[in-house]
Order: sequence, then C-alpha cells, then structure tokens
Amino acid sequence: DLDYLTAHELLDYYGQLSGVPAKDRKRRSDEMLARVGLTDVRGVQLRKFSKGMLQRVGIAQAILHDPKLVFFDEPMSGLDPIGRREVRDLIEQLKHEGKTVFFSTHILSDAEALCDRVAIVNKGELRGVGAIAELTSSVQGKIEVIWRGTLVPPSIKPLGAECHITGDTVRATLPERQQDAVIDVLRREGIRLISITPLRTSLEAYFVEKLQLSPTTAEKTSGTAV
Repeated sequence: DLDYLTAHELLDYYGQLSGVPAKDRKRRSDEMLARVGLTDVRGVQLRKFSKGMLQRVGIAQAILHDPKLVFFDEPMSGLDPIGRREVRDLIEQLKHEGKTVFFSTHILSDAEALCDRVAIVNKGELRGVGAIAELTSSVQGKIEVIWRGTLVPPSIKPLGAECHITGDTVRATLPERQQDAVIDVLRREGIRLISITPLRTSLEAYFVEKLQLSPTTAEKTSGTAV
C-alpha cells in the first residue's frame, strides 16, 4: 500500500519506474522534495499527510525525472494561500526552464495569471481556445478611474460611476464616454488623478459567454488551462 511509504520512498519508487538512474535517485528525490517544501517530512508516511501535502508530493513525483512535458490536474487544490503561491511560482519556473505545462483548473484567476493559452472544455466539448491576450482583448465600454484621497464628489455619481474607497484611494468604474467629464470634475475639485484604464473582458466573462451559463453555474464547471 503506497500510503505506508514515506515521501522519499515514494519518489524512489517512481524514480525507478520512470528510468531515473539509481545513482541519481536520492539526489533528485531530495531536490524535488525541497522544491515543493517537504524536506522536513521526507521520512513521514504518506497516510499522515494532509491533502495539501499530498498535492505537493504528487508534483514532486511528476517532475522527478525532469520531463519536457508536464500535466497537472488541479495542482493547487487543497493548498493554503502560501502553498498556492509556491505552486504558481513552481509552474512559472518550469515554464522558464523551457518545459510545456498543461494543467486543468476551475479557478480562472490561476489560468489567467499563469497561462499563455487556455482552452474552455465543457462536458468533453471544446468551447473556446486561444491566447489569454486574444480572449480578453475586447473592451467592455467602461473605464476604471483611480484618484488619491477618499473624497467622492457628488457630481461623479450622476455620470454613472460605481465608486469604491480602498485605503487612501478611490476606484470608480463608469462608461467610457464619461471620461472627459470625470476628468473635469476631478480637476475642479483639485483631486489628484492616479490612472485611467479601459476595462477589458476578463477570462471569467469569456468563460461564461462561451458556456452561456450564469456566473454561479459557471464556477462549478471545470476548465482546462494550457
């Protein structure tokens, strides 16, 4: 039963199956366990691992033999925020090493942050595929305006603005046609403008559009990211 193997024993076993030379297996196993943050528990049986720890050792197993092509199935499932960040960094490192990484996820922010290209799959059917920049290139007809301070002039909201105060800045979303008007208001009030940015379609919006589902339903549908 694999559950009774330690993390190091598991990697040694899979190293044999994947053809890692005997003289390299211990070194490679130690390196991979360090890479996924499991050095301190290398001698602990897998049955005592949490779900997140099992995810980490599974990643170490997948890259033990230095493959050029790597497939991950929801690699960040069960991880805490620090663990998720570490796995994202690991995927970025693999990419910089020239490896091709495929991973499936229903967390679209992970796909948008990491992937060069994504594919939307629903019930085994490919519903959309392309580079992130291409899929999110269309402008929504709105802009985000950010200014310094916490003051929201009364004449801003009639422009159709939705305003949110965060710390010492205000973020306002409003129709693009009101850009000149909001600049005039901020200038009259002596408010320091920080930025004006067109709001582009998010990967989530593209996902929902392709599946023609409500956002609540779409969150429960898996997508495959490449």
